[in-house]
Amino acid sequence: MLVIIFALILAAICCGQSLHACSLALHDWKLIFYRKIPTPVSFFPLSELDVAATRLEQAPFAKVFWVGSHNFASAVAPAFLPLFTDKAARLPWAAFDSGPSLMAMARENYCPGEGPLIVGSDNTYIKIALFADQNSSSGCMQLVVQQTGRIRAVHPDMKTPWAQEINGSSWISLIFYQLPVPGRILSFSAYPVQKNRHSIYEDHSYVETLLSQRILKRRPDLVVDPYRFDFPELPE
Repeated sequence: MLVIIFALILAAICCGQSLHACSLALHDWKLIFYRKIPTPVSFFPLSELDVAATRLEQAPFAKVFWVGSHNFASAVAPAFLPLFTDKAARLPWAAFDSGPSLMAMARENYCPGEGPLIVGSDNTYIKIALFADQNSSSGCMQLVVQQTGRIRAVHPDMKTPWAQEINGSSWISLIFYQLPVPGRILSFSAYPVQKNRHSIYEDHSYVETLLSQRILKRRPDLVVDPYRFDFPELPE
């Protein structure tokens, strides 16, 4: 169920309107709950899409082979990708179960013209963290679900063959006051969407109300924008 909910939430990202980050409140986040769960493959290929989009800016390819220990949710996740505006999201994506190495698949698909981009995901974890804002006496909280893993990509292009390995990271963040229920949600965001943090929902009027009641601490004008880094780095 968590896999399906996560995929549906991320699919909704591209349907929402991008908003400017609210920088009115100054938070001091303290980690109060953390759990790291190993998973066979990424729930949703946001980091993989980011890699594909970057490579497509350098050289064309016709499709993407996404290789991993897929389950039902990850196997159908590529069907949501055309909702995104990235050019790489509009190419055909096919989920392949782990088997031969990426280089073996690359050799099999080495041919003239625009071949596939082969992307592999493994060593994947889901990190669930809950933070409390010490500036609001722990009344304001942030729930973070972060997905990390190793991403390897190979492009068997005859002119400019290419390979890359990175540590991928994607996340969703929900900031709320006391309870994560409608009317008390301050913001909902995700990363990466077109290489950036994407704000799906923000309630600026509610933030202003909490600031006027001195429940939240107002951010001084000279303090750096907090949304360059939305939450403290999670433990390994």
